[in-house]
Amino acid sequence: MATHDQLLKLYDDLLPDNHDGRIQLCVVPLIRHNYKESDYLYLLYRDIIENRSDQFNLQSISVWKHWVFVRRAVTSKNVILHYHWLECTDLKSLAGMIYKLICIFLFKAAGGHLVWTIHNKMPHDDNFRQLNYRIQSWMASRADLLHIHCKSAVDDISRFYNQPASKFRVINHPTFPSKKIKRDDAIEKVNGERNLSLKKSDRIFLMFGNISSYKQIDKVCRMFIELPPDKKLLIVGPVKKGQMSNFYDIKEISNSSINILLVPHFIPEEMVPHYMNSADCVLFNYHQILTSGGVELARSYGRPILAPNMGCLAELNEGNATLFNSQEQLMQLLASFEPKVKSDA
Repeated sequence: MATHDQLLKLYDDLLPDNHDGRIQLCVVPLIRHNYKESDYLYLLYRDIIENRSDQFNLQSISVWKHWVFVRRAVTSKNVILHYHWLECTDLKSLAGMIYKLICIFLFKAAGGHLVWTIHNKMPHDDNFRQLNYRIQSWMASRADLLHIHCKSAVDDISRFYNQPASKFRVINHPTFPSKKIKRDDAIEKVNGERNLSLKKSDRIFLMFGNISSYKQIDKVCRMFIELPPDKKLLIVGPVKKGQMSNFYDIKEISNSSINILLVPHFIPEEMVPHYMNSADCVLFNYHQILTSGGVELARSYGRPILAPNMGCLAELNEGNATLFNSQEQLMQLLASFEPKVKSDA
């Protein structure tokens, strides 16, 4: 079943069989309509947004406008709040959390229907870990249904939040649009954009996305110091808030090796196909993960993938994906890697 159809089935399960009228669908956080090819929320709700379905009145809501979905629940019928992510990472987000939780409580008290998507078992950052667990356990208990991206993780997450498996609904991660470009052309474009020195004969391993410690990029950098010079690690993406210390560690290692190329910048959508098509392999080294948008992006481009055997990634069974269980195994895979598919479009 397609992601859109699974989503409609979830919403249908929330409402009584005899409901009528348009469904008031509130989504948190804001959908980034300017990033139609890369924003998770836009891709998840794309069919509803682009087809302007008479069945839904969809509104995405910012942090400080949470009162909107409370008012909807008080004044309307058939109101669904679909909430994505809920975590404290610093004092600023902690201050806003009380307001969020009050609004969610009032929404439920007014008769609204709540869906929470569990993107990760716990936040990637270790800040406020115990508090985050309490907040997310509360959210799981208040939600009418819990959305998760893979069946294999249901039992684990069910036990973790002490919620019955019957509350969970599995909806596939939305796919990303992709554009095929010849590898040689993609490398030439990437080199020109960032003044890099990648060669067509290089084996290019791409780590793409926000730079953050849970991705263990620094450990991968140390591995590449030991590899032949034609095996290049291309690290691409902006530094996540609060992760400058980790970035400086990565930068120090990369400065000492010709094998490592670092592009610590936001990548516009039009450049994503060039980075993806230049890569012989897209590499992930998560310390912890449930679902990964980066893996789904690499899958959309048909790139060979190296990733840890954890969370929903354990369900990867296509020939392009190779899963590892330890850092030692990853090093062996890097040393012996040869592309399984042709790199040219």
